[in-house]
Amino acid sequence: MKQLYLFLLLFSGAAGLYGQTNILLTNTDAENVLLGNFDPADYAPAFPVSDPTFIAQAIANNVSPDSVRSYLEQLASFTNRNTGSDTVSTSFGIGAARRWVYEKFKSINGQIGQDRLLPTYLQFTQSICGMNQHRNIMAILPGTGPQYQEVVLVEAHMDSRCKDVCDVLCLAEGMEDNASGTALVLELARVMSPFAYNRSIVFMVTIGEEQGLAGATAFANYCFSEEVCSSRPCSTTTSSAGLSAVKPPRLRAAPA
Repeated sequence: MKQLYLFLLLFSGAAGLYGQTNILLTNTDAENVLLGNFDPADYAPAFPVSDPTFIAQAIANNVSPDSVRSYLEQLASFTNRNTGSDTVSTSFGIGAARRWVYEKFKSINGQIGQDRLLPTYLQFTQSICGMNQHRNIMAILPGTGPQYQEVVLVEAHMDSRCKDVCDVLCLAEGMEDNASGTALVLELARVMSPFAYNRSIVFMVTIGEEQGLAGATAFANYCFSEEVCSSRPCSTTTSSAGLSAVKPPRLRAAPA
């Protein structure tokens, strides 16, 4: 726990250095789950499955290459996902991309029913490439077991870039870096959400990675300020170029 606490402290200090303010979640129900202030019985599935072997096999069997391909193609279609790019267009820029990811999380929740997957934005203020307000996209699956207040994070960044870190008009489809990771987070949310887990799971797509891990820093700062992980275990699974890994290496991993 001490190592994770120091990790969050480091990023919290970075947030102050970079001038991040007004960090908040836009969905109150999702925030309560992240803070551990909820009754797990409210989010129990209608037909719970408790066999971990069955769940693991079902997840593996349900992963769809066609779904992942469709996510990649859609993310590429936004042309440029620079953190400072257009937020008004419905077809170009970071705004259109993050709204699409948010709607995809909502669609997954609709497919499983019972409002068990809770989409939300993590919003924060910071000057990045001429843009001041930014949003990570998250979906939280509440835990239903004895460790329901503990958190497992599945994360990838969505923003892309060209040689100039603030070029908001260039062709920057970012398929490997990191539409592939974003597609993986979405697909894991889709195949994992029909089941219940001991711990709460946060599926998160961040922005600002190319400008110094701004989105990840905002989440770490939120967790530190709200004591999300300082008093209870958190585990982190990140995706880089479509490959999953545990970061940082010394974090205590805990099964969901």
